[in-house]
Amino acid sequence: MVWEITAEELLERYADGERNFAGIELIQSEGVPLDSSIDLEGAILRDINLRGAYLRQADLCGADLCGADLFGAYLERAWLDRAIVRDANLFSANLSWCNLTEADLRGTDLNHMNASHAIFCRAKLTPFEYAILIEADFRGATPALHDLICRGMNFIYKTIMFDGTVERGPYFGQWKSISK
Repeated sequence: MVWEITAEELLERYADGERNFAGIELIQSEGVPLDSSIDLEGAILRDINLRGAYLRQADLCGADLCGADLFGAYLERAWLDRAIVRDANLFSANLSWCNLTEADLRGTDLNHMNASHAIFCRAKLTPFEYAILIEADFRGATPALHDLICRGMNFIYKTIMFDGTVERGPYFGQWKSISK
């Protein structure tokens, strides 16, 4: 089920105790230009269900999404700078052109994500597999392990590694898996 909701409505309903927002399409508030970001900066949305949600251009900078279920969510061009997304579910999420600079993603399921052109600079990561990493940027991310990215059948093409070097690819990462 897809239903449209503004950021203000989402925050109000969340504050009233609602947690299930699966399948929503986050839309711009009345009178705000359509190409503007949707403001959820600093929002506390712990344990929220946003499975399959359409969150394109959402500004989630500094937001607390611990335990959130974002399975299959569409986060293209969203901002998650400094967001806390620990122990969450981003399985099969579309993070294309997403900015996750300094995001805390420890314990989060990032398997099967599409991270084309995504920025993970100085982010705290957890191992992931079967991801699409086309021109993704991992400079300064931790843990700074080469086989965190070049493993588990991740598709790698022109991906910037922790130290600034570029894995040109294209190839599927097949290095030994690392334990979580």
